[in-house]
Amino acid sequence: MTTFTNGKDLAEALFDIDLSASPAEGCALSRSVPARYFFNLTNGETMIRDKEGIEASSLQAAVISAMEAVEELRAQDPSDSEEWQGWRLEIGDASGQAIQAIPLDILSAH
Repeated sequence: MTTFTNGKDLAEALFDIDLSASPAEGCALSRSVPARYFFNLTNGETMIRDKEGIEASSLQAAVISAMEAVEELRAQDPSDSEEWQGWRLEIGDASGQAIQAIPLDILSAH
């Protein structure tokens, strides 16, 4: 895995982003009972598990938070776009079941 300019690899950088203050939580479309979601990184062979997760009011809010985290990573070092090829961020529920996947290599870098 490529190391970012701050010395962290993709997984470390993603898990260091504070998603608890995400504006997605206040979104009118995300009114429901809070649940814990986990953002695991995988390329189909390797799985890097999120051990903390985030609390979000809905799956939609968790997806928005995940996309914001990925975009923040890309903004930190857009030259690492090849590193994203074949990887996806899987949003899992508390039981460990993947309920949504976001391919990392198709999101636009800013």
